[in-house]
Amino acid sequence: MDDHGSMQACAQYAKELRPDLPRESFQRNPMRLLWLPAHLAIIGAAVTTLLATDIHWGWRVLLAALIGHSYGCLMFLAHEILHGTVVKNGRVQNWLSGICMLPYCIGPAHWTAWHNQAHHGNTSKSGVDPDSFGNVTMFMCNRMARFTLTFAPGSGYWRSWLFLGFWFSFHAIITLFIHSVQYDYWSESRRRKQIALFFAEAGFWVAVAAAVGPFHFLFLYILPMVVANMLQMSYIATNHLICDETRDVNVPLANSLSVSVPRWLSWLHLNFGYHIEHHIFPYMNARHAPQVRAAIEARYGKRYRSLPLLEALRVLYSTPPVHLSQKELVDLDTGAVFSTLGPEGQLPQQIDQVPVPVRPRRSTVRLFKAAEKGHDAAPKAPDSAAGPDALRRAA
Repeated sequence: MDDHGSMQACAQYAKELRPDLPRESFQRNPMRLLWLPAHLAIIGAAVTTLLATDIHWGWRVLLAALIGHSYGCLMFLAHEILHGTVVKNGRVQNWLSGICMLPYCIGPAHWTAWHNQAHHGNTSKSGVDPDSFGNVTMFMCNRMARFTLTFAPGSGYWRSWLFLGFWFSFHAIITLFIHSVQYDYWSESRRRKQIALFFAEAGFWVAVAAAVGPFHFLFLYILPMVVANMLQMSYIATNHLICDETRDVNVPLANSLSVSVPRWLSWLHLNFGYHIEHHIFPYMNARHAPQVRAAIEARYGKRYRSLPLLEALRVLYSTPPVHLSQKELVDLDTGAVFSTLGPEGQLPQQIDQVPVPVRPRRSTVRLFKAAEKGHDAAPKAPDSAAGPDALRRAA
C-alpha cells in the first residue's frame, strides 16, 4: 500500500493505477447504447398514457417522475458517449448524445467544452471550473454572484432547497451564455452556432407545449425536468463542493468524492457515483469503475473517500459552499469557517470564525491574482489521459 502523503496530478494516479487494471477495462462498451431505446420506450409509453387517457392526477405525477428519471439516465448515457467510452465515431457520438440531451437543450459541443475540458481540466479551480462556487475573492464585488450563491446548498437560505430541482438546467444556460465567453470555449462563429442550437432545441419544446397544451406539458416536461435535475445534481453537487480547492495541481483524491447508492440503483445510473474513479480515468467506461475503486483502495488506502449519497447530501446542506482557502469553507453571512472533507474522509466541521464582511486569506488573494494573470484563455484538456485510444495502447 502506498501511504505517502504527497498529492499528485491525475495523470500520475492514472499511470500508477493502470498496471493494476485488466486490459479490457480500457475498451469501449457499445452495449451501453441499449439504454437509449429502453429509456425512449419508457418515455414514449408514459407520454402516450398521459395524452391518451384520463388517469388520476396522482398517477400522472408518478408517470412524470418516471419520465424525469429516464431523462436523467439519458444524460448519464450522453456523458459516457461524449467521453468516447461507448462508440468511436465523433459524428455518431454527437447524434446519439444530442438525442439524450435534448430535454436539457444542451448540444454535444457545449457539453464537451463545459464538462470534458473546463471541468475535468480545472477541477475545483475557482473561477475556471464552471461547476465550482469558487472562493471569497469571486464574491467580493459581484452582487449578482452573491444573489446566485443564496441558492447554493449550505448557504442557509430557504431558496437553497430549490437548488437540486433546477440548477443543472440553469447552470447549462450560464455556461453557454457567460462562462463560455469569459474563458473562450469557442471562436465567435462557433459560439453563435451553439446558441442557435440552444434556441432550436428550446423552440422544439415550445412547439411541444403549444401542441399538447399547458396541462399535459406540465406532466411530460416541466415536472419531469424537476426530477431529472434533482437526479443530476444529487450526484454532481456532492462530488466536489465539500472538497478541497485545487488550483495548482488537479488532484482527484483531494478535490473529488465518490458517493454510494444501492447496487441496483448504481446499475440504473451507470455507476455515476464513482466520481474519483471517473476523474482519474475519464475515458474509461463506468462499467469498470468498481475495479478502479478496488485498485485505488489497495494502493492509496484511506485516501480514497466515499460517502453514502444521502449522507453526502446532509453534509452538503450543513456546510458553507464558498472556499476561504484551499482547505476551508466559509459562510459569507456569518463568518463561520468550516474544514473541507478531510484527507481520510473526516467530515467537515466548524473550525474558526472570521469577521463579516468576509475577506480572503492573504495567500488566497495572491494565488487567485497569479492564476488570473497566467491562466490559459481556453480551458485545459483533462490531464489524466489523452483519450480512449491512448489508454488502450498504454494498457
